[in-house]
Amino acid sequence: MADYFAFQWHILDDCDQRCKHCYIFAEDNNKELHTMNFEDMKIVLDNALEMCEKTDRKPYFSITGGDPILHPNFWDLLELLHEKELDYSIMGNPFHLTDDVCRRLADLGCRQYQLSLDGLEKTHDYFRKPGSFDITLEKIKTLKDAGVRASIMTTVSKVNIDEIPE
Repeated sequence: MADYFAFQWHILDDCDQRCKHCYIFAEDNNKELHTMNFEDMKIVLDNALEMCEKTDRKPYFSITGGDPILHPNFWDLLELLHEKELDYSIMGNPFHLTDDVCRRLADLGCRQYQLSLDGLEKTHDYFRKPGSFDITLEKIKTLKDAGVRASIMTTVSKVNIDEIPE
């Protein structure tokens, strides 16, 4: 089998959170939010597949944003990836992960859903938004129950470095 070529695919800027360390919303810069349209997404996908074919690599897509589930064509993209039997994961927020959503992710071949924990509850909620620590822990179980692997990412900084071992 060919080696993977990993693509981190940023499909939109929109997000439910305003994390203090986010490059999209840093410094309240009022930047215009962008959303890739579905036709451009299909072109990007075709280009990525062509490159992988030429380099004898198997593509792996990490779909991200903002929160990719907020994209108006999120499910269309996942159906396209599933139809083409491509491996992918999602890097997003926990807020829209219902039982039904997680089952649909599993049915469409989502290998894993990456969530963030940036320290213990008080620190995490400071970085992200109040209540997000508890929601994240709850949605790890929801993903697992649906058969989607949950993975955790942490942005380490001077604010949370002492909490990481815990």
